[in-house]
Amino acid sequence: MSRRRRSSHVRVTRRDVFLLVMLGLLVHFLLPQLGQVRAALREVAHAGPLPVAGTLLAAATTYLLSALSLRFAVAAPLPLGRTVAVQVASSFVNRLAPGAVGGAALSLRYLRRQGLDTAAAATGVAVDRVSGVLGFALLLPVLLPFAQGARRHLAAAAAGRGLTVLVIVLAGLLAAAVALAVPRWRTRIGGARRRAVDALRALVRGGRVVPLLLVSMALTLAYGAALWSALLAVGLAATASLVAPVVLVSVVGEGVSGAAPTPGGLGATEAALVSGLLLYGVPTGTAVAGVLVYRLATFWLPVPPGYLALRLLVRRGVV
Repeated sequence: MSRRRRSSHVRVTRRDVFLLVMLGLLVHFLLPQLGQVRAALREVAHAGPLPVAGTLLAAATTYLLSALSLRFAVAAPLPLGRTVAVQVASSFVNRLAPGAVGGAALSLRYLRRQGLDTAAAATGVAVDRVSGVLGFALLLPVLLPFAQGARRHLAAAAAGRGLTVLVIVLAGLLAAAVALAVPRWRTRIGGARRRAVDALRALVRGGRVVPLLLVSMALTLAYGAALWSALLAVGLAATASLVAPVVLVSVVGEGVSGAAPTPGGLGATEAALVSGLLLYGVPTGTAVAGVLVYRLATFWLPVPPGYLALRLLVRRGVV
């Protein structure tokens, strides 16, 4: 009898509670928006299969490129498969908080578990985020000729891209100010600053700046390719003159997603994408349908694998 009682005992760990809370928050935030998923699935049912496949492929490529960006941003070698899994898990975590703050925190924890000290890990995450802004800036000379009359959208993109970096910097400054107020912590702050500078020097000496920027530009183009394929799937004519504007609109959408106060930029991102496409002459019905397909591929479909990836990484002690 005692053996049966012991065998039927279920142990609930803190990790189980953490994952359960995360899942509950996801249901709380996203369940009221499931109507958007149903609308997107209706559009996919009537869309061209090849462009839909292109949208899904481009969306999946963003996780590989994000993992490569994080690998180039730090000096320590990171396993590619595990780093990709962290980016997939970030797609779930980012649905629970405004901007990409949740994903940045998850990356920071991952780097700490990979053996980096806090200063080097925080520097790597900051470099990774800054490279996204710089990659967009390097693409601007190509995109600007197509941005006539769209300064407001460009401002939204720049604000959104820089929001996460600003939050990280402000949080770091606040933590430093608090630490400097305690005498015994001042020495530790000095050591952390030296390690952060060493991490930046290693980035430059290792010749990783150029690959990092190239990956960041490729990441921007991947989001643009996903939106372009989504529009083709719902009937947009393949006009070369619209390629650059669609890339710009996708950057605006991702920027608004980072700046909006809603989890994952829900609502605000869709509005920014549709209004940007209308600005460049895309018919209203096509713009709305294309954005629904795009958000299905980049926002909704990654949620289940993101939760599974987070669950696996937590159980294995990776994050």
